[in-house]
Amino acid sequence: MDLISVVSGLLPYVKYSVVILIILFVGYFVYRKFFYKQYPIRLSTFVCITLLICWAVVVVGITTLSRPANFTGQVNISLFSGYINAWNKWSLFELQLIIFNMVMFMPLGALLPLLHKKNRLFWRVLVLSLVVTLSLEVFQLLSGKGIFELDDLLHNTVGSLAGYFFMMGIIEVIKQRKLKLAPVVRAIAIPLSFAVLFGIAAIVYEVQEFGNMPFKPAQKQSMEQVHVQLETTLFDQKAGACIYYNEDIRNKKVIKDIAHSIAKQFQLQQVGGLRRESENLSFAFVDAEGTNYSLSYSITNGTWDWYTDHLDENPSPADIKQQRQLIEDWLKKESLLPSEAIYQQQDERTIRWDLAKPENRQTACEDFSEGMIIATLSHQQKPESLFYMISNNEMVAKEPIISQKDAYEALVNGEFSLFNPLQKGDTLTITDVQLTYAYDTKGYYRPVYEFTGSVNDPDFVVAITIDAMQ
Repeated sequence: MDLISVVSGLLPYVKYSVVILIILFVGYFVYRKFFYKQYPIRLSTFVCITLLICWAVVVVGITTLSRPANFTGQVNISLFSGYINAWNKWSLFELQLIIFNMVMFMPLGALLPLLHKKNRLFWRVLVLSLVVTLSLEVFQLLSGKGIFELDDLLHNTVGSLAGYFFMMGIIEVIKQRKLKLAPVVRAIAIPLSFAVLFGIAAIVYEVQEFGNMPFKPAQKQSMEQVHVQLETTLFDQKAGACIYYNEDIRNKKVIKDIAHSIAKQFQLQQVGGLRRESENLSFAFVDAEGTNYSLSYSITNGTWDWYTDHLDENPSPADIKQQRQLIEDWLKKESLLPSEAIYQQQDERTIRWDLAKPENRQTACEDFSEGMIIATLSHQQKPESLFYMISNNEMVAKEPIISQKDAYEALVNGEFSLFNPLQKGDTLTITDVQLTYAYDTKGYYRPVYEFTGSVNDPDFVVAITIDAMQ
């Protein structure tokens, strides 16, 4: 999520709010002319009520109405799971969600004291904020358009209180006609506390040797009444494993350089700037004929793909020899094609280059590259798509790892997550375990155990990853 995405999501509901605002103000002037003497309502009170209605439209729209009903019955009562998730992934996206949930409710806390003097009491604003955000969470749960989360309840309430303290500071300064330290401190206390918290987390993260493992769960998988059946042999010996480093992971300069090179090579015009959506960075392009192209880079593994949304339904044959040469020349010029890559033609429009997998990453302890490049050709002098999945890994250290049995104990204790969580009565059957590798959030390629098996049905295959360096 970036600023453009947030604004794009808010814009439709802001438009509705503006329409409501205009209608209410027109209605107010009619009321002032015909009914004010019988039923007097101050303009300030009316403005506060109107702004609260507009705020409610935007909040309900962005949190429920804009979503499909895909979350039926989902509840997350693990407090602070959002912080753990943001830490494990070291993700700006997850951090933005926390901040956005607080900022979204600041208008509520700021407007309540202006609505009525009784709302200048802390406990009253606290209760009203809890009631409003709890109602929203229950509505999301019942409608299936969101997850009931304690973290959201916390952040929405804290955001409302931040708005309350800020507005009360302004009211106090206006009332006393001079600036005092106490109301200023109260006004900035909540945002300052979170700034300190995030700052400490950033310092801790920077001084630790390796990054965090993104696949680690924010909350443990509940293994209560889940039957785990082991159908493979586990070894108890501990060993050491090589650690590698990939400088392309989470490196914005990499994708910016590729974007510049692609635009120059294929004569494209860049549209807008760098965008972020979850764990992907992206650029948009257009050619002279108006065809749109996109470049998407995954910060988690350093791979990227370039593609067009305009596909030929009846494509004419591509000049494979010529286009292969053009692509190869460009990849070599940008040092993107290793000399040991093996070329092959996959079909009449698809070509690829493959690198052999290293025999034993755990003990070889040598620099290596792995992966592939796949290009789908077109009748134009540029490919329809190009998928770049080559990673260059530099050996940096050797570290002790836990045994397979230790990793299995972590699995039995629920130290993993699945897209579809296990339920009471499920049978998890483990049929194999392998030592493999995964990137952490600093770009280190670290050993992990991957348990494969099934849930209830042999056809319902699952893979569970456990950190081998616990």
